[in-house]
Formats: sequence, structure tokens, C-alpha cells
Amino acid sequence: MSDINFEIRGLDKLRTALKRAPALAVEEFGKAIQKSALTIQSNAIKEAPVNKATGGGNLRQNIRVTSMTKTRAVVTSKAPYSIFVEEGTSPHTIEVKSKRVLANKRTGQFFGKKVNHPGTRANPFMKRAVDKSKSLVESYFMTAMNKVLKSLT
Repeated sequence: MSDINFEIRGLDKLRTALKRAPALAVEEFGKAIQKSALTIQSNAIKEAPVNKATGGGNLRQNIRVTSMTKTRAVVTSKAPYSIFVEEGTSPHTIEVKSKRVLANKRTGQFFGKKVNHPGTRANPFMKRAVDKSKSLVESYFMTAMNKVLKSLT
């Protein structure tokens, strides 16, 4: 019986591409993660409510991309009340702790020593930001995947 030999043309190039693929994938998907985080941050700033009467924009100013790496990014709001805006609050009692009376210094209103707060409706600005960013985020990752796959050919 005689030997049958096959030659696969371009096998050396394929081997090189496959070895490069993990590093290229981390690089390309890292770019997609970073673009996605910045897109979500931008949309969150647009979606965050602002008190138009007083010109307050503290919530918007505290929306940041934190801990961005090639494999992870976090978009967060550092305003301590962000979660209450996002998820709302149930009715609750507010009582004086160190002052004589509860008051709003900005408006000059006085409320007394104890107030039954009716709660606040949720305003899920971060969720809306993610939802509005979805198609762009998908396109960033499709572009990254296509670049990685193209390098294999």
C-alpha cells in the first residue's frame, strides 16, 4: 500500500492567525466594551432627571464610567440618592435627627419634627440609557467579532 499525502495550502498562515486570535479578540472586544460604556454613560446623562426650577444637575454630573479595562467597564452614578431615583421609594416617615425642625433651606419651607413622605415614583434613567444604547452596543460587538473572524482567513 502506498502513502497518500495531502498538502493544505496556507496552513502556516492559519496557524499564525489562530495563535493571534485570542490577543486580537481581547483587543477588539475591549474596544467594543469601552465604546459601549461611553455610549451608555452619554445616554444616562441625557436620561437623568434634572430639577429645571432650580437648575440642579447633580445627578447628571455624577454619572461616570468607572473601572474601565479591556474586559470590563462599569457605568455608575456616584450621587448618593441615585438608587432612590432609579427604583423609587415607598411611603416612609422622616424624623428630625439633629435639627429642631425639618426644612427646605432652598425654598424656605418648614415641615415640623416629623413628616409622612408619600414616596417617589421610580424614574429608571439608567435602564432607559441601556435600552437606548442596545443597538449601538450590538454593532460595536458585531464589528469586533467580524474583525477577529476576518483575521482568521
